[in-house]
Amino acid sequence: MKKFRALWLVMVIAGSWSLLQSAGAGGEVTKFHETGIVVDIQTFYDAAKVESAGYRSLRGNVGALALVAKSGVYAFLETPGNSDHLQGIAPGTAVDLKGRLLVNGALLHIDDLTAVKKAPGIDLDAYRSAAGEEVSLTGYNLCQCGLNVGELPHSCQLGHLHHLQASDGKIYHYLQYGEAQKTYLGIDSHFRQVGVKGRVLPGQYLLVASVTPR
Repeated sequence: MKKFRALWLVMVIAGSWSLLQSAGAGGEVTKFHETGIVVDIQTFYDAAKVESAGYRSLRGNVGALALVAKSGVYAFLETPGNSDHLQGIAPGTAVDLKGRLLVNGALLHIDDLTAVKKAPGIDLDAYRSAAGEEVSLTGYNLCQCGLNVGELPHSCQLGHLHHLQASDGKIYHYLQYGEAQKTYLGIDSHFRQVGVKGRVLPGQYLLVASVTPR
């Protein structure tokens, strides 16, 4: 009986590690240089108007901001370096951004950020009004201690701020309403496998209906 339990435990650990490795796949990084508009992503989407009405931002939350460019919507890695670059950049500011992009996560590391006066001619409404797609995802709720960001700098100095690294390797970002903000902070889900149901919006942002730790 003891041998059976030991074998079962080894199989469970091996299976969990295999899933975690699978969830960590896909850390391709490319150079990024675009002009775009910094937005408060937590209040940006029309599809989340009802939920965002009660949104309360976390203090110093880099995850509240995103870049909308002609090519898409991009989240910022929650690192001290990115935080320094974004200091004083208010939502609605047009910027020229040079950096690196984690492709499977639509996640940006900033090398240089400069506010510009000329509007970049981006159709914000096309992204804002997107209906998104209903999804049911399985993956791991990981902060930057475990998130696969390839060669990009990563740090949890700003807090253990979480993303969903799905079983297909894609990284999704939480719109922080209600229970989803707890998931962003890793409460009851830190490094745990989770099932997430909701709607995915441009930039791989999740409007969460439910999160179930497994």
